[in-house]
Amino acid sequence: MLLFRRVLSHTAAALLAASLVASCGSTSASTPPSAAGSASAEISPQRVVAQAYRLIAERHLNEPDFRKISVETYRGFAATDPDLSLQTDGRIYSVMRGGKEIVSRQAPNDPADGKAWGAMLAELFTASIAASPTLQHADRNALTKAAMVATTQQLDKNTRYADPDEARDNRFQRDGGGGIGITIERTKDKKVMIIAVQDGSPAGKGGIRPGDQILEIDGENMIDRPLIDVVHKLRGPVGAPVSLSVLRLSEGRQMTVLLQRGRIIPTTVTYERDGNLALIHLAGFNTATTDSLAQAIDKARADIGPGLAGIIVDMRGNRGGLLDQAEGVAELFVGDGIIFSTKGRHPDSQHTYRSESHDWSGDLPVAVLVNGNSASAAEIVAAALQDRGRAVVIGTTSYGKGTVQTVVRLVNQGELILTWSKLVAPSGYTWNELGVMPNVCSAKIANPDTIGPSAVDANQALLRRWHAERDPSAQEVADLRKICPPSAEAPQRDLEIAADLLHNPKLYAEAVRLGSIDQAAAH
Repeated sequence: MLLFRRVLSHTAAALLAASLVASCGSTSASTPPSAAGSASAEISPQRVVAQAYRLIAERHLNEPDFRKISVETYRGFAATDPDLSLQTDGRIYSVMRGGKEIVSRQAPNDPADGKAWGAMLAELFTASIAASPTLQHADRNALTKAAMVATTQQLDKNTRYADPDEARDNRFQRDGGGGIGITIERTKDKKVMIIAVQDGSPAGKGGIRPGDQILEIDGENMIDRPLIDVVHKLRGPVGAPVSLSVLRLSEGRQMTVLLQRGRIIPTTVTYERDGNLALIHLAGFNTATTDSLAQAIDKARADIGPGLAGIIVDMRGNRGGLLDQAEGVAELFVGDGIIFSTKGRHPDSQHTYRSESHDWSGDLPVAVLVNGNSASAAEIVAAALQDRGRAVVIGTTSYGKGTVQTVVRLVNQGELILTWSKLVAPSGYTWNELGVMPNVCSAKIANPDTIGPSAVDANQALLRRWHAERDPSAQEVADLRKICPPSAEAPQRDLEIAADLLHNPKLYAEAVRLGSIDQAAAH
């Protein structure tokens, strides 16, 4: 499974059919489940780290140097016992406790040999546990997590470890699972409130409404329980019953309903009509996103009719999702040709993704909204539609996550989310760290009503420079990102600018042309 990073908000929006987290993927590289639930505690840190080292050596974007990584892995593992330390001269690795050597091993000859370094660390771990009462009484999952976090921090900012509980949530978010189809949040006064109910879900069919407060699940009081506990209580096998007691504040009454869990996939696409425009909010990329977006476009056509003047795809705050869904979404707008490419060390990480004339949207004008929190899969779509001259991108420079992660299920049912390739736009640039620059930088437009050719033309030279970059230095990246600084805001003026451009065919066409491959190639 290939992913881009997607961050789950701690404050709210836990979609109880699934709590979305994760990023972009198309191929699966998972170890068959060998344990479940609490059985993961029986899996030793030695096994998990040894497996992770082999995967890092084989698949990471950059060839690893385990001489340095192994030191940090051990330090993370042994952090709870201050009497333990690892000493090395680069050839011999010795574990000391209280000034006394308890084990010593010769380093493997090849600093990139993950199997050999993992085996050496396993011996150091085993000897350390035998010598340390602190480690003997420590939770095995906690030791594993400490070692794995220390390991991934040495690689890149997007490689990370998910412990078994987080990994379970990740899988639920990507693929869906048994739930009732509600979104909840905890309010400032600590109430667990339902803020959205999916159409056709068990909760919707059972009469549950947004604004209901959750009181009990299967007879257990949920008022003071952590939000994640409430999420897990609502999940379960498809078809299994769950009793939900809620307080309907609007009616001042309590009600209890017996629901049957269904297969729920988090909602990532919502459509609303804005006059003769279709406003589509794209919040993430999971297994249902492409189909949901196609349905939204069809709904807009039926709703607005022949007068449909264009589509606004709002991806502000969209942190990513599955790689194949980014491809699918781009194909809904782009005809034949390249959408994006990936490049990495592993042969399977090198691929060119092409559209096959799906172009579900026909020749409808398209405006894409991005901001500084639009990342990974969202950037794939924005870069592809901009480069191919299929949409005008509006907002601020995007996040700049131009790498792909492969997600591997580990023997303890945790996950290693491992960076293994870089993304390349159709014009040839990679937006990693750099981001996607909009055709129209809305931050520089004080009054959307005054948008004209000057606002569109202002970025022409800058876009050409942006698309010409191949391996910019950190300083060059910083300088370029200052041109249209990334912002976490999602201002109304972005929508107003998009509407003005879509209602001005001549200006829209010019804005699209200035960001396309053809324009870049002409210079």
